[in-house]
Amino acid sequence: MRLWNLRGDVSGEVSRKKLITSAMERRVLLDSVADQSGDVDDEGDDYETAISATGYGFFHYWLVFIGGFANASDAIEILCVSILLPAAQCDLNMTSTDKGWLSSMVFFGMMVGGYIWGCLGDIYGRRKVLMVSLVVNGLAGIISSLVQTFPAFLCFRFISGLGVGGSIPLVWAYISEFQPADRRGGALCIIASFWMVGNVLVAVFALAIIPFDIGFVTPSFSYNSWRIFLTLCALPSLITTIFMIWLPESPMYLLLKGQHNEAINVLQEMFTQNNLKSPRRYPVVLINTSGLRVQGNTNQDCWKSFIMTLSQTFHQTYALFGRSLFRITVTMLLINFSIQFGYYGLWLWFPELFNRLQQYYNEHPDDKVSVCSVIDFHGNSTGDTSPCESDKPAVDPQALVNTLITAVAPLPSNLWTIFFMDSLGRKFFLVFSMLLSGVTAFGVYFVKTSTDNIILACVFGAVSTMGFNALDCLGAELFPTHLRSTALAVTLLAARIGAIAGNVLFGYFVDVHCAVPMFMVAFLLIAGGSLGFLLPNTTRASLT
Repeated sequence: MRLWNLRGDVSGEVSRKKLITSAMERRVLLDSVADQSGDVDDEGDDYETAISATGYGFFHYWLVFIGGFANASDAIEILCVSILLPAAQCDLNMTSTDKGWLSSMVFFGMMVGGYIWGCLGDIYGRRKVLMVSLVVNGLAGIISSLVQTFPAFLCFRFISGLGVGGSIPLVWAYISEFQPADRRGGALCIIASFWMVGNVLVAVFALAIIPFDIGFVTPSFSYNSWRIFLTLCALPSLITTIFMIWLPESPMYLLLKGQHNEAINVLQEMFTQNNLKSPRRYPVVLINTSGLRVQGNTNQDCWKSFIMTLSQTFHQTYALFGRSLFRITVTMLLINFSIQFGYYGLWLWFPELFNRLQQYYNEHPDDKVSVCSVIDFHGNSTGDTSPCESDKPAVDPQALVNTLITAVAPLPSNLWTIFFMDSLGRKFFLVFSMLLSGVTAFGVYFVKTSTDNIILACVFGAVSTMGFNALDCLGAELFPTHLRSTALAVTLLAARIGAIAGNVLFGYFVDVHCAVPMFMVAFLLIAGGSLGFLLPNTTRASLT
């Protein structure tokens, strides 16, 4: 397998060198013609040749790092709420149902924001819209740490979700358009792997802050440890925005808008940073846009621009359900709903389940019980004493350690997808991951010890990660450039509905019929994985 993959890499490198050589020969020919006649008449190189001619070096590595950090900041904002639930329970007077709605509120925001920002990214550009969405995410996160009531907290977590929902589809559309075909799968998997980095960071932040009595509390205002933790979690998205100031717009998007010279300038800058050579030595002078749906760029007043935006948003969405894309779009909607219902319906409740389980074992160290048995015990043994009136800490540090362990668990899976996504293919990882994670979720109900619970949670997180990485690649590659951000936004709309449904149902049933949501998670993951067989193969294919 290693030899076969090496041969594939060598083959890809040879193909890339041939493209660059061809472009250089074309450049020499064009210069010669221009010297003789002063005019250039050539259909130009295709976009794949142009992007390959920039080489692969510092620019791409830095771009992937920034995209990964943006993805990590989204992961931090999503997971931080589930971690602080036990600590914030008393300050915000939350029931289990309230916790379910709070965990879901960021997904409501993502559902609305993803569609709006995704469509705007196809109209006004990936980079600038991505930066605005990251700022919305960061500022709303900071403000939410300062509000003192549950309704206000819920509101600002929704606004934070608006920002997260925009950055996720735009990151994939933006980064994918800078990548040559033979490197795209690995690059997107690296960005996807930063989701694990975000999970690890948020767990480390929680361990370093939440268990300690820091901050201050007055009769009318509280800014204690979990609020400080929330403020810290909002900073990565703002830091990413600052880094993006020095990044260019996607050259493919610029070509789509008829800005050929600007696109060439971006490609020349990429060439210079990757090869430390003069931009004049970049071999491509003209790009053939016959395979792109060039839309042009018009200047209009605010009202006409607003009407045009609404009209384009509708037509962009409608185009996804046309004859050529209908089957792919519907299949991706169903798969996204299934995987996010399964993953977030269970994953975001793991910190809460770990906390309850650890508190039970602190009092009954010799017992062996399932997660659902612990929940029943927790509900029936509180007596007249509320957890908020107890002298015991709201969050057991060991539960946070367990969360950190499960956050690190996907590392081997991320490495596997990074090195083999372009050889084994997207469909293999998607189907394999969802089927196996469905079986794993089914087993959560039957484990009897805290160690077994941690191991199963680690396996669930690790195998689910492969499916998300594959789905991220497919979402960026299955749709044409002029619809890519919109398509990612629409499919992620279905994903957010699944995540909301999973969280709310878990909140309703966890204290009543604990087995029901776990079996639903297992069923939907297996069903969604089976749908993966219907998708076309996009491995090493050029973007359209």
